[in-house]
Amino acid sequence: MQSDALEAKIGKWTKYLQITVKLLAGERKICDEVFEGISFNKDQCFTELARTGVAVAKTLLSFGDAVAKSKRSSEKLFVLLDMYEVMHEVRSEVEVIFQDSFCSEMREAALGLMKLLAQTAHEMFVDFEELVEKDTSKTNVHDGTVHPLTIRVINHVKFLFDYQSTLKLLFQEFETGSDTESQLAVVLTKIMQALQNNLDGKSNQYKDPALMSIFLANNIHYMVSSVRRLFRRSPFKLPAAVVHQHRLILAAVEFQEL
Repeated sequence: MQSDALEAKIGKWTKYLQITVKLLAGERKICDEVFEGISFNKDQCFTELARTGVAVAKTLLSFGDAVAKSKRSSEKLFVLLDMYEVMHEVRSEVEVIFQDSFCSEMREAALGLMKLLAQTAHEMFVDFEELVEKDTSKTNVHDGTVHPLTIRVINHVKFLFDYQSTLKLLFQEFETGSDTESQLAVVLTKIMQALQNNLDGKSNQYKDPALMSIFLANNIHYMVSSVRRLFRRSPFKLPAAVVHQHRLILAAVEFQEL
């Protein structure tokens, strides 16, 4: 499925999921109020009365599960983050709606999808890191300016910063002993290092050592200055490794000017 088509489908999926959860929450509330104090099992009664809504919810969760398990791509990461965000939004309502043993299957399916989305998104960070480091595009930049790969990677990172609040929630799914800010910094640093490693290889196309150095300086300067601007409007702290990288870049540029 094309990226635009998938985004459109997920937009509708998100809307339908939110509506379905709201309707089921209303039915659950009415059922609890009507049958309060009555000895028979009102949870089983809710399951029967809300059968249609439950079936719709089951279909939506199955679709979400299929998307999470489908072929990965760097663009798809943001679709998964959108899905994870809406699942997190409805989580508390889902736990109330499907709190009893008669609805345990639905509750477990919803929480399972949420964990699957988090795990898949987490793994896709590693996938992207490897994709960047192993990129073999043959685009030649003859004047030592910024390479198209650098621009693509930085654009990807910029999109990640649009999901800061979602990423903080996602990282909380994984008990690593470090805070969420540190985890994002680690992910970002690894992506930047993968890009730098790739650029080191691409710099070998230059026979002139001076032009090789200019190519590396221009690209790494673009990387770090872009990331610096992102962190200025972010609650996260700029990784120390990136700061150190920037100092090395400035030193390299000054050396070339001598």
